[in-house]
Amino acid sequence: MRIHVWGTDFRRGSADVRRRLYLEPDKRASALKALLELGFTDVVYLATCNRIEFYTTARDPFCDTRPLWTALLQHFGLGADCFYEGYHLEGKAALRHLMRVASSLESLVVGEPQILGQLKDALSFSKEIGISVDSSLERSFQLAFETAKRVRTETTICEKPVSVATLGLRYLQSHEGELPLKHAVVVGRSPISVLVVQWLLKNRPQCPILWVNRNPELLNQIPEAARVETGSLEAFLVAPPQFSHLFTATSSPQPLFGESFFRSLPRERRLAFDFAEPADIGTLPSDSEVRVIKLEDLKEEALQNTKSRATGVLQAESIIEDALKGYLLQQKEAPLLREFNEVEPSFYSGLAEALAAVQKELPPDTHSKVKRWAESLVKRNLHLSREHLRLVLRKVSEPTADADPPTKYDGARIRVM
Repeated sequence: MRIHVWGTDFRRGSADVRRRLYLEPDKRASALKALLELGFTDVVYLATCNRIEFYTTARDPFCDTRPLWTALLQHFGLGADCFYEGYHLEGKAALRHLMRVASSLESLVVGEPQILGQLKDALSFSKEIGISVDSSLERSFQLAFETAKRVRTETTICEKPVSVATLGLRYLQSHEGELPLKHAVVVGRSPISVLVVQWLLKNRPQCPILWVNRNPELLNQIPEAARVETGSLEAFLVAPPQFSHLFTATSSPQPLFGESFFRSLPRERRLAFDFAEPADIGTLPSDSEVRVIKLEDLKEEALQNTKSRATGVLQAESIIEDALKGYLLQQKEAPLLREFNEVEPSFYSGLAEALAAVQKELPPDTHSKVKRWAESLVKRNLHLSREHLRLVLRKVSEPTADADPPTKYDGARIRVM
């Protein structure tokens, strides 16, 4: 398979690297077309708050795409060492990764539904702007979409939220009738804070949002910050504006909001969600009308849901492996990799000639054992990655420094160009 992917996410790379790889929507078309000038044959670009990925089709199954990824990073003003702040996958491994991403197994919150739509939009966007997506890459995406749909319908992976933020937002929705969401304040730049901002932007676009942090400049590294009002936590504590809902999730060792803060607010009903540990919200005035939903109020339900969802994750992984196996068998029957299949007969013929030549030099009673060893070696290595196969072939085709040059089997040796 010629599918390759390079990407970075919340596990492997910094937020600064993701920010520099982020393409603004109004500049995305021209930026992706510019990548074709670097040597890419096609490209599908996925960008979320926790993930940036570039999918492409290699020119042939044994093509080394590392120079392309290095050129891409330099194009974005990043050094070549940033390659290791991400992951590069190819062939079967890249397809499995794409299926896992679509099924939300690679998401910060496993089971979240947004990623499938984001992948579909990414593929559609590349085609809409005139990028000719290779048929094999498009089929890979379609397989990922179909598999993700099966995962969502046949498993419990999406039934119960495991994120305390999601549980908190569900609580918000169930109580909006008695306490409408009029103006939200989000504190901190943790993944939970980002998730809350994303949810508000998508589900309550008319609600004004103030996003505050000790260092507000750091919020600018997050794409969603461009769509809301930002400010400093210090200014908010001194002169808080009007708000109906407060969401806080910082790493402060001491409470940020205590009795004096809430006494400075006009006396009215408010809802506050404290997702921090230790808590960001301390003691409230005895006559306060602020209702606080704390982390411990949601933790038990989140834990039970996590146990339930773990079974769904195992089911999802089984579905992905079955779909991947079926797809690879289908490709074997109706090959997409024509380049390899054209040379496959001569490849096996060359191996057979090499084996026959070796057997001539060995006692007859060892022939069957050598044949089994050779068949096992070929079967095992042909299913490994291109990089590993290239390394194996290089090792067997190049003599060591202290070895005598081969004299008997030159015609049967495999040379790697």
